[in-house]
Amino acid sequence: MTLTRTAKEESLWRSYQAAQAITRRYARTFYFASHALPPEKRYASYALYAFCRTADAAVDDNHPNPTQVLEELQLLLRGEATSFPWAAAWRDTQARFQVPLPLHEELLQGVKMDLYRTRYETFEELYLYCYRVAGVVGQMMTYILGFRDERALLYAEKLGVAMQLTNILRDIGEDWQRGRVYLPQAELQQFGYSVEDIAGGRITPGFYRLMTFQVERARSFYSEGRKGIPLLLEPSARLTTRLMANLYEGILDELEAQNYPSLQKRVYVPLPKKLLRSLPEALREASFTLTEELLPLGKYMTIATLLLGAAAIFSLNTGFFSEWRFMDGVFLTLWSFTGLYIAGQGKNRVAAVVVAVLGWLIEVIGVHTGWPFGAYSYTHALQPQLLGVPVPIALAWGALTGLSSYALGALPRWSRALAVGTLTVSIDIALEPFATTLRNYWTWAGGDIPWTNYLAWFGFSGLLALAFQGSKSPPDKRRALVLLGLLCLLLWSTLVSTGIGKEVLLSIGGVFLLWKGAAWLKK
Repeated sequence: MTLTRTAKEESLWRSYQAAQAITRRYARTFYFASHALPPEKRYASYALYAFCRTADAAVDDNHPNPTQVLEELQLLLRGEATSFPWAAAWRDTQARFQVPLPLHEELLQGVKMDLYRTRYETFEELYLYCYRVAGVVGQMMTYILGFRDERALLYAEKLGVAMQLTNILRDIGEDWQRGRVYLPQAELQQFGYSVEDIAGGRITPGFYRLMTFQVERARSFYSEGRKGIPLLLEPSARLTTRLMANLYEGILDELEAQNYPSLQKRVYVPLPKKLLRSLPEALREASFTLTEELLPLGKYMTIATLLLGAAAIFSLNTGFFSEWRFMDGVFLTLWSFTGLYIAGQGKNRVAAVVVAVLGWLIEVIGVHTGWPFGAYSYTHALQPQLLGVPVPIALAWGALTGLSSYALGALPRWSRALAVGTLTVSIDIALEPFATTLRNYWTWAGGDIPWTNYLAWFGFSGLLALAFQGSKSPPDKRRALVLLGLLCLLLWSTLVSTGIGKEVLLSIGGVFLLWKGAAWLKK
């Protein structure tokens, strides 16, 4: 079935396309960053930009009657008909996102300042201009992006001012051609530079001192404005804002790299550099989303692991459900992912991934060469397997190392490595009877466990622990200790003497401890 638009829908779509065309032509950096947004918000941002650009172009692009354009924009704000091709898109955006009209009024007041003012004596005077033509744009965009705290509006103002200051530093020569000097007169005098120097295109030591000062101030506004990014609701909104801040600040980097050519030309960030600068921002947002937005996930994953652990203890010690061998892999995988999630809090996200991958590689080498653990092989008891190594086992070693490092974060680095190595070997000693005799996870070629196995795990675990940064009070230490305790409780329960009465009591006691642990985690 073919879906067709009604005439009204087609007209609205053409209006949005007109707004998109304006944005693509005049705001290449923003247009690039906007593709991180979902279509609804992306096109709404184009409609908003079209309003702002039309106002700006009226006074900057030699329009024969700028006042008439600004008056027509005022009519649009009052709900009256206008000739702008993007007007329908703007009205639709207003209906859906309710961007406050006073912000639009403030923008028009800022644009009008360019009609009668060409100099600013102090930075305080310039700030008012920057707020009106750019700070309010940041605030208007915040309504489209969505925010969880009204402080986001204040930070959006700072970020908008930072971008306008960047424009001013980039366009000194172009602005002079229009008869304007935005750099505060008091600061020109402070650094021994003058309007006459700008007019003559003279580069002096004072010019470099002036530009260095201005760039540092702009960077301080970027730094302040970025504090509002976590207050935006959705990852796409945060990523778009991160990209805009980074790419626009990249103009400052280009100014510095090219020795401040603002009097002669306009610098820009070329596309390859935009792509390179975008990747770290995407990683930052992914890290933020995983560690902040999904923070409750750590609690729920831990509770689910505890419940599965309680079932495993009951099954091991009573024989019930012992035929459900697939649950071994399910439990180990959940335990491992929970452990890696917790161990990867803060600045340890990369370390958690690296340790998990290296743990698997070490196992692959051990299985296929016998070095350095001794000759052993895995059975098919645990699935899935990759290159002969059960994925749950490899993940579990990475999680054990990470959790131990996280829980012992208050120790000095090398002391922590020794402690992690010792703990890992201790757990391995307890694990061997469970894994070989009881569950048949792996077998040793000679029957006996070589001493090189324990020595190798001591060394590898200690070295992998060095990848984690220590902390005297890691925020999720309780969960790390609970998961380690759960593993120890599982192993301990398999080493006690046999006898159904003792096993049932042990299971009940274990379930009780896990239940208390879950209650503790909820606090």
